[in-house]
Amino acid sequence: MFDTREAWLNALLSEVRPAFEAIGFPLPALIRVTCGFPSRHARSLNRAIGEHWSPSASSDGTHEILISPVEDDPIKVAAILFHELGHAACGNTHKGDFVVAVRALSLEGKPTATFAGDAFRAEWSPIIDSLGPYPHAALRVGVDRKVQSTRMLKACCPDCGYTIRLTQKWVDIGLPICPVDGSTFTL
Repeated sequence: MFDTREAWLNALLSEVRPAFEAIGFPLPALIRVTCGFPSRHARSLNRAIGEHWSPSASSDGTHEILISPVEDDPIKVAAILFHELGHAACGNTHKGDFVVAVRALSLEGKPTATFAGDAFRAEWSPIIDSLGPYPHAALRVGVDRKVQSTRMLKACCPDCGYTIRLTQKWVDIGLPICPVDGSTFTL
């Protein structure tokens, strides 16, 4: 139904505005939603999957919300959006009104890491399904990243235990001699 992720996200935003109003936390008029890497931890193992920027950070006074491109499941994306909209309605804290709002929207988990549980799916799936598929394929961030193993090899004196580290290049030339007792190091 939608050609872009942003169109899908904005349609969901329009659909849920009345729900935020109904729970007593109306959303601000100026909210911009996009799919993009959040500013921190985007490629780490503890990656951020959503981020809200307050209007004071935006030159036109708009709340900016980023949904990570590593997610493509519409329910998960909706849960991330709801969490970030909670910040737009209640401020950039994970306490007080924010907790009340996300619980009223059926999000589960710690306030710092909410997720869509069974209650969220039951309540919001009809609206999410009515939007059609989320027009996005998840990015696999670490797929092309080479993991660097350590280059240093540990060599020890077999007699006194004196330890050094050296590269394979120097091992290939020849292992050094221990300065304490003159024995040849072993790997």
